Amino acid sequence: MNITRYGDHCPLCPMPLLLDVYQVHSAHSDFPIAERVTGRHCPGCEATRFEQWVEVMQDHYGAW
Repeated sequence: MNITRYGDHCPLCPMPLLLDVYQVHSAHSDFPIAERVTGRHCPGCEATRFEQWVEVMQDHYGAW
């Protein structure tokens, strides 16, 4: 199941990042058994400073 939630603050502004999270659920439990962050977004910075955003995200998180 894919969900979106808040994460750390954006490196370029004080807003929290939106995380795309993939969760694996078990038929035997109500809670996810594994999670993986598949993407990080800051709508304001991605729209206004895309090149700087890409550079900073690669420095912080590697290949995004």
